[in-house]
Amino acid sequence: MVVIRVLVNVKPEASGAFVEHAKREMTEVKQKFVGCERFALYGDLIKENTFLLYEEWQTQENFDAYRTSDYFQQNGEKLYAMMADTPDSAYFTAEALPQP
Repeated sequence: MVVIRVLVNVKPEASGAFVEHAKREMTEVKQKFVGCERFALYGDLIKENTFLLYEEWQTQENFDAYRTSDYFQQNGEKLYAMMADTPDSAYFTAEALPQP
């Protein structure tokens, strides 16, 4: 599994639009791209206008297909325009533990 973590600081005036756009993406990515297990947005409780985008992909190939798509490029341009600075991104490989 590939886990993606992106911390984003959003311009205050764009916060609502950012959340609405991310919500649409949460639904669309899972529908349009094979292997997306989770695509979620979380708001920071302390830092206003700071968000965490969290994704889980079955394989690196699944994530790469998304990351190199026109969809990713077009939506990224829209979201980057709303950001106050460069996002802090990290990619991890992970293994899900069996449930007890």
